[in-house]
Amino acid sequence: MYRSIKYWFLISTFLITSLNAQNLSVENKIKPAFKDYFGMPRASVFLHLNKSAFVQGEHLWFKSYLYNRLKNNLLKEPLNLYIGIYDSVGQPIKKELFISRNGLALGQVLIDSTFDKGTYYIKASTSWMRNFQEDDSFISQFDVVQGPNKIKGIEDEELDVQFLPEGGYLVSDVQGTVGVKVINSHGNGVKGARGIIRNNRGDSITTFITNNFGHAKFEILPQQEMLYSATMDSNRGKKQKILLPKSKPKGIAMSIRRISSDRIMILLGTNSVTRAEMGSKPFSLLFHRDGLLKHMEVVFPSDKNYVSYVLDSESLHPGTNIITLIDSYGNPLLERLVFNRNSIKQGELKTSLGYVDRDSVSMHIDLERKSKGFLYLSASVLPAETKAYRHDYNILSTFLLIPYLSGSVENPKYYFSNVSEKTEKDLDLLLLTQGWSRYEWKNIFENAPDKRNGFETGVDVLGQLNFELRKNEGIMLYPGEGSLPQMIKIKEGSKSFFLENYDLEKGTELRFTVVDANGRLSRPNLYVRVDNGTKSDVLHKLPNKRQMSTFDYQVNDYSGNFSFVLPDNTITLNEVTVEGSQEDPVYVSPHFTSDKLVKVTEKTIGNFPRLLDLIRSSGFNVWEAPNTGYDRIRITSKRPLALSLTPPSPRLYVDDIPYSDFNILTDFSTSQLESYFIDRSGNGEPGAAGGVIRVYTKKGVDQDASGLGRKYSDKEFFIHIVKNGFDQVKEFYVPKYASVSDDSFKNFGTIHWVPSLEIVDGRNGTFVFQHLDIKRMKIFIEGIGEDGTLYSTMEDVEISPD
Repeated sequence: MYRSIKYWFLISTFLITSLNAQNLSVENKIKPAFKDYFGMPRASVFLHLNKSAFVQGEHLWFKSYLYNRLKNNLLKEPLNLYIGIYDSVGQPIKKELFISRNGLALGQVLIDSTFDKGTYYIKASTSWMRNFQEDDSFISQFDVVQGPNKIKGIEDEELDVQFLPEGGYLVSDVQGTVGVKVINSHGNGVKGARGIIRNNRGDSITTFITNNFGHAKFEILPQQEMLYSATMDSNRGKKQKILLPKSKPKGIAMSIRRISSDRIMILLGTNSVTRAEMGSKPFSLLFHRDGLLKHMEVVFPSDKNYVSYVLDSESLHPGTNIITLIDSYGNPLLERLVFNRNSIKQGELKTSLGYVDRDSVSMHIDLERKSKGFLYLSASVLPAETKAYRHDYNILSTFLLIPYLSGSVENPKYYFSNVSEKTEKDLDLLLLTQGWSRYEWKNIFENAPDKRNGFETGVDVLGQLNFELRKNEGIMLYPGEGSLPQMIKIKEGSKSFFLENYDLEKGTELRFTVVDANGRLSRPNLYVRVDNGTKSDVLHKLPNKRQMSTFDYQVNDYSGNFSFVLPDNTITLNEVTVEGSQEDPVYVSPHFTSDKLVKVTEKTIGNFPRLLDLIRSSGFNVWEAPNTGYDRIRITSKRPLALSLTPPSPRLYVDDIPYSDFNILTDFSTSQLESYFIDRSGNGEPGAAGGVIRVYTKKGVDQDASGLGRKYSDKEFFIHIVKNGFDQVKEFYVPKYASVSDDSFKNFGTIHWVPSLEIVDGRNGTFVFQHLDIKRMKIFIEGIGEDGTLYSTMEDVEISPD
């Protein structure tokens, strides 16, 4: 029967009109638990790597996509993206930090001399993911190659055979389905494995044969106290006998069948002993994912041991659905995963040649369906014979399938490429053999996540003062070239400070200095540490290893080192210094631009010999009382505030250093100035209701003890070089290959990488690259639209001869 839908917050329910019983545990237990456990959005990250095999001297280039699984679109919040590289057993090698903005990030990892030939893993994660029990990090294998690999022969080995009853267990005297999973020692499925199911009397019950991924299923009506086993042949004819799980004397069995492309049937069955005990107690079927929940009540008719329901695709969530049967107390009894393909957003695109000239080619991206908004794509261009793009996943499998499965999946992108009736059957077999989802019910009921980690963006600077700050002294920080200096707030009586979320690249110089009331600078004695949020970890659960021996290539008559990327022998020219009138950059307030600065001319100096004269002429009250105490000069606005009888004073900055009083302006000559900015309104700066005065002194002018106009040396600064900052995002370049015509390049070389290809409002996209005289190539494209539509394709391209 078809069930219509009604929505409530993140939770929605099937309308039930034909059943009188009601399972109150859904309202009282399940919904509150889901609201607590899935209240914070879950995100998945996908890295599109330009290749899966590299040689020393190349870069591993990547584009990151961060996906909000609840809203089915990009996670817009800016986030630190942590990239880790691990060896073949999961031990960390290096950690790098990039930033994801609007759900997107770019980066690269240099495959340098520290990478020997072998298997490695790359992991991408965010601090937000640490809030949850389930690890949503992205992990992918890549290989470093140095020469041809000999294809190993198949060795005789014991097969790992698993029998997985649908829903979780078999029930005596109830027809059930058993999934079969046959894998080898590498964790990969064994195709064509045959098995015969027999009872303990030796009678043959049924047979099965596995698909390309080692999956199969069979039906069985288990009898109580009867044992069942499977007899299988190994790859060299050796017999293996494996016992099936024993059936339970009581319980409910679940069977789910796809009866058409958009409909499934759910069959629940039990035996007479269980039926007599359950009476009229209601059960519920839950359909859930990422905090979305639909449910329907289930009551067995009084004279029946079976009940069935037919549901269409509109009754299910888009993508993966976790179907759980619970009893009247909210206890999960059975679970099965089902994929609803009809509602997912999968887009199609094609490539076509534009122009071709002597050294470059343009490619057009054509969308089959026009859409509004931005479409974000990345493309890897490799030779047609490439052996270096063996990724067994894509953006669709990473976002729509993998997050819900507890076990590993072999070649998950298969289920989203060239979809057919066979693909659908294979996907259902995969989900049958996966058993229960990765979300443990004990955690859902008892371990709701705490928001220990937020959306971290930037690195934190921690400092400890090894001296006592005197009255009217403060610590000033210059956080890198081109950044404005700032005063660090330190609580009274404290010797430490903590600065959050700074965008600092590795190698940035942090300069700290002590500023007194007169603007004098002195070097502080500090301890400084930069924390980028990276955690030390080991990969305990590795994906099924893709064996390098599967590279079916041959490099004939090749000798020497396989690293066919030439070393960088660029000649460094001697540095030549050109003397001239080049000016140092002026760092000004973010509240105005440098074009608002007024240059000091001879006319300015003639009209206003002293800076105080210039300030007075700009509309401020100026009082001078030399030698009368600390506050020798007073400057106020001529406009008192509405709630104060005392006119406020302006903010004073000299060379971007703030001053708490105006004594520094005593005998200050306008001839010392390069430029100035004076605004009676304060120009919107915080705390500048009385106006703002910014003056910039000429460089290299000797002045009095105030230090005005002179260049400060490193002696006045404590300098900390940032080692744990962001890695610089480099622009892609093609390595200098020894040859682009031999087998080495054809198998492992790179033609081009386009990380940021954007299409607006369905228009065709275009990119241009050097074709390197390669006539045939493959283009691998991944991406996502603003509306959440996912794209993944591989295109063969042939450049016609001139």
